Parts: sequence; structure tokens; C-alpha cells
Amino acid sequence: MRLSLLLFLNFALTAQAQPDTIIKVNLENEAVHRFMEEVYYVNHEDTSLVNDYNVSPPSRRDIPKPVTIPIPEVEADTLLLVYADSADISGRTDTMTVTGGKREATLYNLVPQRTYYYRVMAGDSTVSNGEIHTEGQVRMIFVLGVNNIRDIGGWPTTDGKRVRYGMLYRGTELNGKHTVDSAGLAYMVNMLDIKAELDLRASYDTAHNISAFGYKSNMNGNGDAPTYYYTSDSGMLPTDLYDRWDRIKWRREFNFIVNNMAMGRNVYVHCVWGCDRTGYLLTLLEGLLGMDYDSLIKEYELSCFYSYTKVKGNIEPVLDYILECEGNTLQEKFNNYFVDSLGVFQENVDFFRNLMLEEVVTDVDDDDDDDDDLTTAIRSFRREEDMVPTIVCDLRGRRVGRSVKRGLLIEIGRDGKARKIIR
Repeated sequence: MRLSLLLFLNFALTAQAQPDTIIKVNLENEAVHRFMEEVYYVNHEDTSLVNDYNVSPPSRRDIPKPVTIPIPEVEADTLLLVYADSADISGRTDTMTVTGGKREATLYNLVPQRTYYYRVMAGDSTVSNGEIHTEGQVRMIFVLGVNNIRDIGGWPTTDGKRVRYGMLYRGTELNGKHTVDSAGLAYMVNMLDIKAELDLRASYDTAHNISAFGYKSNMNGNGDAPTYYYTSDSGMLPTDLYDRWDRIKWRREFNFIVNNMAMGRNVYVHCVWGCDRTGYLLTLLEGLLGMDYDSLIKEYELSCFYSYTKVKGNIEPVLDYILECEGNTLQEKFNNYFVDSLGVFQENVDFFRNLMLEEVVTDVDDDDDDDDDLTTAIRSFRREEDMVPTIVCDLRGRRVGRSVKRGLLIEIGRDGKARKIIR
């Protein structure tokens, strides 16, 4: 009797935990997803391909794909959608009010590669529940009035780690040519936890060179780091990499970011359009974290999906200059540039890396093994003209003929390693 009761209770608890709906969605919009999947840049000689993907419709492609939650038909004026990334929906919980009669709710800006849990509530009663499995890598952010916002997390590094999501954001200005309303600011503060603002704009209008959040550029009474820093025109030209004053600015910008992150503050970095000054600084920071050539170029080119064409040729002077620095790897060269040229302390570089990088722990489906093997082969590819290729495939591992013109093709040698990138 006792065993039967325990089995019944276990069955009841298990049944109660089963979700009504399981939703799987890649948060990258279609244009960005294809760009990420099909393009791989090897070196300076590669032609930029981003404009092959930066096409209409829609007119703006810097908005992520939303998650659509089905809402059951119940008799209630309003329903409450509660969701979190913990199964018991505890801790950090977000909510959305759903007007009665609506059959779906739309969620933006979830973090890729996570599982979320949700409940649809009518008063104290749960009318439906489910799971959301997010996929993709690039985390674009949708906030009304602001453009070209990206969380720089999700990118792999050459040492097998990944840049953390939800710490460092980049985008357009918030007060000036682009203006965000109070609701947008509240979202960035409360939902994205942005507590510090790094302003890289020139002084084109001193009335705008203040924090849209109301953050302060001076130390507070507790001795905490300033939460707003205006640099008065950050570097955006190849010559700025060795110009004394610009190097001082970059050092101060780096220290501002590190000091605020040390206090648990997420940082928003912007210029006017979020492309040039922001692009230069973020490329330096991402190289310091260990992102490879392909990732550095593509992260820069993602600004194209807003409105401006920012192709790899615009940012390659940074890499050309860094490649002349001391070091055996690209990351070491970035490290030495920060320490030797910018005057940043090595312990601050190490702290920044430890804070921004995480170990990658993923569950890989058996069906994805071929893709993982191909990715490994591509990452380690080297040109060897004497290797006779055995197959030709695309970046998803699908065998194709040499006559195919769309996207990039890979020649796979007899030893299974990618030997050539074919256009």
C-alpha cells in the first residue's frame, strides 16, 4: 500500500511537471541566421559577403526573431504571462499582461541557448504552462527608439570558451538623432540591467553629451566608479591606433568598462550610429577576449543589418596593425597592444577576460555530429595544394556540386580536414 502510494505521488508530480507546449526558436532573424551559417572569413583576401544577405524585406534587419506564446481561450479580462529561466519560475521572474481574447503573446530579447519556463495565469490559477528552448548565437536587442543594439555575448573564442551574454551591449545613441522614450530607458535599465553608459560621440551638440539614463560622470560619496563617461570623440581611424591621445582615450574607456563590471554593472557602449567609433573599440575588446578573425569581422559587419554598410574592409586596418604587434597568436597580439601601447595593466586584462568568458557546456544532438566535425575542420583548415579533395560541401556539411554558386563551399580532403574555401 505504501509503495503504491509513493508511486502514485511520483506519477502525479511528474505529470504535473510536464509542459503543455514546448517551443523551439532560433532568435536570429532569417537574414542574420543565413549570414552566420553560410559565411566564413579566412583572411584579408576574402571578399565581404554581407551585402548578399543585407537585402529587403524587411527594411530593418537588426531586430531579433520573437518568441510567440500560445494563449488558451479562457473567460478572463486579463491574463498574466510569467516566465523565467528556472523550472520553478523563481528568482528573476518577468511578467507580461495579456488582454483577454488574445490568442498569443510575443516575447523579445531572450538569451540564446537557454531554456525558459512560462505559465499563463488567470488570477491565482495556471491555465497553461510550457518551455521555450532558444537557439542561435547573435543576440540582437529590440527596444523602441533605439537601433543596432547587440549583446556581444555568445561568440566563441580560440581557447574554447564563449563570451558571456548580458554584460556588454553596443548600439546607437539614446538622445540626439536617435531618441528613446522613458519606457525604452526603463526596459534597458530593468530588463537588461544596464547600469553604466560609455559615450563615444563627438561633441556635435553639447546638449546631447549627457547620459540619457541620468548616470553621473563623477565619483559618488561611496567612492564608486562613475556610471557615465563621455570621451569626446573616440578613435575610428587607422592612425588613431598609434595616436597618443586616442590611445589614452581607449585606455580610459577600457578601465571605465572594467571598473563598472567589477561592481556588477552591465555597460552600454554607443556613439551616434553604433558603427564606427563603437565598432573600433568593440573590435579591440573582442580581440582581447580571443575571438578569431572570422568572428571579429562578422561581429563588425552585423551593423549592416541596421542601415549602414560597414564591410570588412573598414575594420581590417585594425587587424593589420595588431598583426604587427608582438605575440604568437592574434589574442596575444591584442593583449600586447593593450598592455604595451595603451598602458593597460595586465591584471586588469586578466580580470576582464575572467569576467567576460565562460566555459561552454552544451548538449549536442547526434544529428549535429557532422556539423560539429565540419566546424572543427574549418577552424583548423590550412591550404595544401597537394591534397586531392574527395568531396565538396557547404558550411552545413551538405554535399553539393562544384557548379553551385550560392554561399561558400568547402573542399574536404581525404583526411577529413577542410583544405580550401571555394566561392
